[in-house]
Amino acid sequence: MKRESVEAWTIEEMVFIGKPKSWAENNYPSVVGFYQQRLVLAGIPDKPDTLWMSRVGEMKDFRLKTCEVPFDGWRDREIKDANSDGFRDGKAGDTIELLDGDGFEAKDGLKGQHGDGSTRYYRYKGAKNYVATGSNVTITFKDSPGDKQIESIWDAAGELQSEFWECFEVGDRTAAPAGEKPLDDDAIEVTLAGHQGNGIEFIVPRNLLWVGTAGGEWTLGGGMSEPVTPENIKANHEGTSGASPTRPESVGFATLYIQRAGKKIREMAYRYESDAYVSKDLTILSEHITESGLTQMAYVQEPDSIVYGVRKDGVMVAMTYVPDQEVAAWSRILTDGIVEGVTSIYSDRDKRDELWIVVRRVVRGVDRRFLEILEGDFDGSITNGFFVDSGVTYEGEPAVTMGGLGHLAGRTVSVLADGAVLADRAVADDGTIQLDRFASTVHAGLPFVSKVQPMRIESGSQRGTAQTKKKRIVKVAARFYNTLGGKIGPDEQHLEPVYFRTAAVPMGYAPDAFSGDKIVNFPKGWNRDGVLTIVQDQPLPMSVLLIVPYLVVNE
Repeated sequence: MKRESVEAWTIEEMVFIGKPKSWAENNYPSVVGFYQQRLVLAGIPDKPDTLWMSRVGEMKDFRLKTCEVPFDGWRDREIKDANSDGFRDGKAGDTIELLDGDGFEAKDGLKGQHGDGSTRYYRYKGAKNYVATGSNVTITFKDSPGDKQIESIWDAAGELQSEFWECFEVGDRTAAPAGEKPLDDDAIEVTLAGHQGNGIEFIVPRNLLWVGTAGGEWTLGGGMSEPVTPENIKANHEGTSGASPTRPESVGFATLYIQRAGKKIREMAYRYESDAYVSKDLTILSEHITESGLTQMAYVQEPDSIVYGVRKDGVMVAMTYVPDQEVAAWSRILTDGIVEGVTSIYSDRDKRDELWIVVRRVVRGVDRRFLEILEGDFDGSITNGFFVDSGVTYEGEPAVTMGGLGHLAGRTVSVLADGAVLADRAVADDGTIQLDRFASTVHAGLPFVSKVQPMRIESGSQRGTAQTKKKRIVKVAARFYNTLGGKIGPDEQHLEPVYFRTAAVPMGYAPDAFSGDKIVNFPKGWNRDGVLTIVQDQPLPMSVLLIVPYLVVNE
């Protein structure tokens, strides 16, 4: 695929040199990558565990055994320019001279100069032959040769007459003679020889080539910090976890991939303590998070290191991943609709990685697909807070009618107008909504609920652990950052609001985002769970830094 301009792409068929015979219709490679200036292709149906590496620096050249074209002796026969075009390219009218005793026949070569100014070498494939006996003989290139003439190398249109001639440049290759070793930069074909012939699912270029198959993980290289050649290539079987055909993500020193069953994300990395490449399970503490199986991954590096995944049921999951701090924290991202695809694209304008998703939603009984971008970080101004899905923003003169919501006609949306939360309202057929008052900055879109629920509280007791004992949370202190709104309670049905408005905030104005501690009385009696929940169900920001429950344990 070639990009012609910002929005114009063209697809062209790649023509390979020395294409393996096993490549054919319905039997082409399904995995692609690059390693040490080689194009790497792998995984055809007939040979699922085989890789092909192109010649170094020549992505289209897959010839396995070549030698450089020998040009020794070709300089004795140089083409002479006799047609006054300034080039010795062997077109009709140019000549060559055979010295007394010399001959010319098939497989003999000539040196000339092509029309682009480059030096070319030509090898004859035709049936004519000449011998100079007693004197020199001049042979003329002609399109239809007669006596003491030979077929032109290039026709009048500049096309090589390949029936009679081969054309070479310095560095060109030809098939190596029998018994001769391949050159170090020749193409390579290698099959992973294990107990099972498992298909190759991904390849990742590192100091070695990391290969994931359906039955395990491999590394492939040329030895200790040496480039790969046909003579020294070596494959090592590193693990047996097995990979799915989903594209992996390289993060720091590791490569993340979805395991064969789709239920786990594994981190393949070199471990010094074991001197091996190990695939660590990153879902071991949150096995429920991928319950229906993952189908896709995308990694966002800036501003926060997060790996996003799409489940088979259309739910998107996120893993905050900071390997050097041993952080792998999971969450779910729920929206009104089914997430079908996800990818990460760097934005040079905003200096961050944008998460792009494809969401399928039902609008007036019809399935529609939406291409959406995850909003950037909240800047601290409530007026600029964008906390809705599939939403739009109006900025301008104060208005009481907002348009631009045609894609959500008939749906109910949440509205934030000049930093104030308005009641949810339905979108009219023409894509407009009516506001309660005039506003100059309005965000409107599908509502969503954010929820955090820590694990069962362990505070200890005089008789050991607090687990399984009756306990009561009296109140909860939470430390917030740039937050407005929210509720705290034992579950979503029993919540107490967190109040942020103070007497210093005039009526009719939205309070500013709050950073600090808030304490809320807890509306729950005695139980054995000790579970609490913090909920944000308004289109407002919330960041929770710390939760401190005040707990009484029945000894």
